[in-house]
Amino acid sequence: MPEKARRPRTRRNAKFVGITYVDIAGVTRSKPLINRGMDAIMKDGFKTAKANLDGNSVAPLTPGSKLNISQGDVSIVPDPDTLVYPSYAPGTVRYMGDVHEADGRVSAFCPRSLLKRVVEDVRRYGYEPLVGLESEFHLVKQVGGQWAPADTSGVQTLDGYNEHRKLLEDITRALDTVNVSPLKVHAEGGRGQMEIDIAHETALKSADGFYYFKEVVKTLARDEGLVASFMPKIGADWWGSGLHVHLNLSQHGRNAFADVSDRRKIGLSQLCYFFIGGVLEHAKALCAIAAPTVNSYKRLLPGRWNADAVTYGPGNRGSAVRIPDERGKATRIELRMPDNACNLYLVLACAISAGMEGIEKELDPGEPLMYDASAMTDKERIARGLELMPRSLGEALGYLEKDRLLRHVMGSEMFQEFLTQRYFEVAQGADQVTPWEVLHFIDLF
Repeated sequence: MPEKARRPRTRRNAKFVGITYVDIAGVTRSKPLINRGMDAIMKDGFKTAKANLDGNSVAPLTPGSKLNISQGDVSIVPDPDTLVYPSYAPGTVRYMGDVHEADGRVSAFCPRSLLKRVVEDVRRYGYEPLVGLESEFHLVKQVGGQWAPADTSGVQTLDGYNEHRKLLEDITRALDTVNVSPLKVHAEGGRGQMEIDIAHETALKSADGFYYFKEVVKTLARDEGLVASFMPKIGADWWGSGLHVHLNLSQHGRNAFADVSDRRKIGLSQLCYFFIGGVLEHAKALCAIAAPTVNSYKRLLPGRWNADAVTYGPGNRGSAVRIPDERGKATRIELRMPDNACNLYLVLACAISAGMEGIEKELDPGEPLMYDASAMTDKERIARGLELMPRSLGEALGYLEKDRLLRHVMGSEMFQEFLTQRYFEVAQGADQVTPWEVLHFIDLF
């Protein structure tokens, strides 16, 4: 059946109305409503327990969280600009929603509203943040009670793509129905690993689109009997999956990061250098938000083409900030540390704010890294004067806790709640004994 024929003719013809919100941990949540009247739904949304915003990744509720069951309800109010008609859910319309308190105020715990405020602040300076995404994920299945990749293909092989061609084509078509524009779809480095690149959009639309994107991929993979896993690192012999965030500022329709007269000869404007300087100033703290789980740091190991050091460079995948090769209108920076477990609203709000502080304070990032540091040991990197990125969530949280700018951007309530949730995950993870430990130590001593 053609895509358009499966859609409700208008939102008022829809039987179900899905309103998605994203909790602080970055988990998408929803309470689909039966359409008894769109006017009431658009005005009031739906109510949910405030404690549901405390959806940390390891337990129903976080000890010490202020988002407990005594806090009553919040309302999830749909944003009319996010209306989509997903082809894979006939009779349903979807919206992204903002979190409102009982008195109608936008909640201090709403990550989406935080990004809105940051973007509005940037616009007052005459700039528009634009964001593109590269998302990596694995297609997996259970074999003998164990998770296994859905294919055994190698790095970016045509066989890897062809094995899942129908699914990937279905995903591409479905993304069009939720206003997400894929640019590239291909097999990535690991067995069963795919990558889909998403076109640049304004920051809020890009973040909204990311959550629609994940819903599409997971839903259609499940229809094929597979699980689309966005877990940063599934196992020791699995490739890590990242979320590379491409970012630039536009001013009056031109790319404010581009300058052919760059004295450093890499085609960047002074504004871009200051923006990079701000991001690097806060990179270690940003890492806690961009790579927010204990599992994230199994991906961010030295020499894995990820963010090894607090530096930047053209084409350099071992830098926290990479400068992709394209110039002119496509000039941009790429953040290498984020993964798909992040709350993208928080990542963008904090990274853009860090960059804007760099512009305000004229923070020069120094000379770009023109050699590959990924093959070096940490000792060799330090000897060359490079600062290391955090190697664990606990270390990253220590930097975040001291970061005044990010505390101010997030607001004290959300900032403290984020720390409480993540420190709890660190404590839970520390108590786990891995099969590797048992294998090596059970009879060694």
